[in-house]
Parts: sequence; C-alpha cells; structure tokens
Amino acid sequence: MSKSIKSSTRLRDPKEGGNTEGKFGNVRRMWRWLRNIFGSLRAYADLSPDLRMRRRVNQCLRDRPALSVEEWFELFWKPQGIAQPLAAFVYTHMQAYSGLEFARVRPNDRLNEDLYLPLVCWFDWQTSFDEDFLSCFGIDLSDRFDPQSFTTVEELVIFLNHQLLSVNHS
Repeated sequence: MSKSIKSSTRLRDPKEGGNTEGKFGNVRRMWRWLRNIFGSLRAYADLSPDLRMRRRVNQCLRDRPALSVEEWFELFWKPQGIAQPLAAFVYTHMQAYSGLEFARVRPNDRLNEDLYLPLVCWFDWQTSFDEDFLSCFGIDLSDRFDPQSFTTVEELVIFLNHQLLSVNHS
C-alpha cells in the first residue's frame, strides 16, 4: 500500500506525459505569469513618455503665442533659407513624437534642458523620426542622426536642411 501512495505523489517523467510539476505546478505557472505582467508594466513605464513632465513643459510654453505652421516658417525659418516642407515636417512630426505644442516652440529652445525631449517622447521616437524623414524626403538619416548632438531646435533644423541640400545638389 505504501508503494502505491509513493508512486502517485512522485513527479512523472516528461516522456510519460502528464503534469511534471506536481500538484503545485499550476500555482507556480500562475505566479510566473503574474511576475511577467508586473515586469512588463515596469518596462512599459520606463519606455513611456513622462506625462507629468510633458504637461509641465506645455504649461511653460503656454505663455507664448501659438503660431500656425506658415507663421512658424515665415518668422523663424524662411530668413535662414530653410525649406518650407522641412519646417512643416519638424513642426508637425515633433509635435506628434513629443506631445508638445510645437506652435509655441522657438528656435532657441534647448532640446534637453527646455523641452526635455528624452523624457516627453516615447523611447523609440528617433527611429520613427528617421522612418518618417525617409518617407517624406527620401533621405535615410539612420546612420547620421543623433538628437543628443543638437542643443537647440535651430541646430536640429539646420542639420536637417543641410541633409536636404546635400541630396538636392548631388
């Protein structure tokens, strides 16, 4: 009789099929599943925009007048010889990536210190930017675009304009 009790409580060989983890196998799988969910939530938070910071930056920008894309181009970029489609691209796409009101952003705004781009954008915004730029202008920036190398919006726009000019003059 003790032999049959031992054989029914022992773990089965996986080759025989059936439950190989004993009677607590389902509980272990459930805990593993829950740990994975909580780990995913923590990772999601790390990769997501900081919405509090985004609200704070937008609050600071609200003191400035909002400019249409045409006004933004005419006032800041046309005098510098920046292409209008490029100014419109930066205006619309950077707003989409950052959630910031780019109608209120100015050329001398610093990307990190004033706009907090690394915090207010999704972790992969640079990849989206590269893909969208390629789609709009036919120029692959993936090997030369590093947003950390620019201090201001103006530096970023001038860099992008040089990329357009170098292709158009080739």
